[in-house]
Amino acid sequence: MQQKLIRGGISLALFFLILFLAEPLTTPFFDEISKSICYLAAVVGAGCYWIGSRD
Repeated sequence: MQQKLIRGGISLALFFLILFLAEPLTTPFFDEISKSICYLAAVVGAGCYWIGSRD
């Protein structure tokens, strides 16, 4: 249970890190589509960490 909480916390931190770092890269053409792409990239990145860090 302790490892799942740690993995969940790291996944959330990774989600927000990717989300906040991807937004400045898309500021020249920041519209709803690029905002959706940033959100999707953050979800995929956090999901890949969650799956990759399984025991």
